[in-house]
Amino acid sequence: MYYRRVRRVKCGEEKPHCLKCASTGRGCVYSTAPRSKFTEQPQPDTCITLFSGHGSRERRAFEYYFHKAGPLLSGVLDQDFWSGSVLQICRVEPVIWDAIISLSTLYERPPIHETMLWLLVNNTTDVRHEYHRDALVWYSRSLALLQQRINQGTVEPMVALISCILFITIELLQGNRKAAQILYKNGAQMMTDATSTTVVSAMFRRLGTSVLVANESLEETRVLHLALPEGYFTSIQEARDVLYSLVAETKTLNNDSKAYMRRTAYGQLHKVSELLARQQRLKTRLAQWNHLFSHFKSMHGSNVNIDGAMAILLMIYTSVFIEAGTVLSFDQGIYDTYEYEFAQIIDLAPAAVAWTRNSEGKQPLFMFEMGVFLPLFVTGLKCPFPQLRRQALRYIVDAPPAQGPFMCTPAAHIVALLIELEENPDTSLPGEISRFYDLLAKPGHIPPAQHRTCDFSVSSVLDVDGKSKRWLNYTNCRFDEEGRAFFIEKRVSIS
Repeated sequence: MYYRRVRRVKCGEEKPHCLKCASTGRGCVYSTAPRSKFTEQPQPDTCITLFSGHGSRERRAFEYYFHKAGPLLSGVLDQDFWSGSVLQICRVEPVIWDAIISLSTLYERPPIHETMLWLLVNNTTDVRHEYHRDALVWYSRSLALLQQRINQGTVEPMVALISCILFITIELLQGNRKAAQILYKNGAQMMTDATSTTVVSAMFRRLGTSVLVANESLEETRVLHLALPEGYFTSIQEARDVLYSLVAETKTLNNDSKAYMRRTAYGQLHKVSELLARQQRLKTRLAQWNHLFSHFKSMHGSNVNIDGAMAILLMIYTSVFIEAGTVLSFDQGIYDTYEYEFAQIIDLAPAAVAWTRNSEGKQPLFMFEMGVFLPLFVTGLKCPFPQLRRQALRYIVDAPPAQGPFMCTPAAHIVALLIELEENPDTSLPGEISRFYDLLAKPGHIPPAQHRTCDFSVSSVLDVDGKSKRWLNYTNCRFDEEGRAFFIEKRVSIS
């Protein structure tokens, strides 16, 4: 039942929201909440209805967010943001309200899951349903209002940052990664003005790491850096934030080393002191993180609520450990020495994948965080051992299908095609989706290093009939008789 007048109800102040408020769809206001323009009203011991003045479709969208989308996005680790900060601020900020109901409607039936598999690689989705149109109307209204507030100089940094995160989520649910990257760039410029909003700032830094990994480059990565604590991790959230910083550091070093390799004649990698120093510094920081996390795990390992989260973090750490050790090597055969680490990732995967399932055993259609995608993707792409890399692909398609900017199913199919090309370089590759399952059924073999993938990308062009044709571009590294490395660029049609 909905109320069109303000109704005051005593708040129980349980975190992240009390039972009294939850039963009526109201947001909680705690006596310990920080005082600012959006928490000065009403009185701290009351909850105000969120539905006054809103239409039935808006009310339904908010209810879905409150009971379904918000908790699924929150998981165990992020309730303070999705079920805390967002709900509290939306009571008095129309910008946040409109963004929430738009996100909620798109989350209920994500457009990215109603689009053909290969189209998701480089294209956004088309809006086909009326409820998606409602979501875009509310999204446009929120964007316009925020821009108006920015022009007037009346928007608070926290409101702007939370809006930016919600907007990015809305774009990702539509498969629009380019728009998400632009929004992140705009939001990153506000980070220095939001030093007090630790929960929001931490989430924004993690988002920056995902954007960097997905897009290969990012203009400003300094804001992603976090120092390791001197003593110990106070929470698993702190361990996660620092680990994401290490992921960003690894990705940046990887990009810089590849750029140097391609600039150097015949692929000669001289002992560049700056790159080597960065690699050693990264290895040292990784060792420190692992030491601190091992202590944290020994103190909290029996907590079933975070066992799956620990598995995810250890998987990410192990994949970064592998990349840190191989980042300055031309020879793809170097990955042969990391069989134990790849096996660790696969051993941890069942607990990590199970952790994100809901009570019905189903995976959420979209996760804001990176989750298990990165370590499983690295394993599928770089692990030369056929059984391990095929198992990585099985777990990728068993995980949440969209994790931040990463579309798991298309990525898994592309890696499967690359495995096919590595193991059978002379094969004809028409690119049918059924080949993915054919590959998983094959025992496979360890491919020679010269046939393994160094880099890859997917591009699309319009043919003479105006139809989109997609290409898988990939690079092999070879060595001449004098041991000098050189690259061979190849491409195959996948449509």
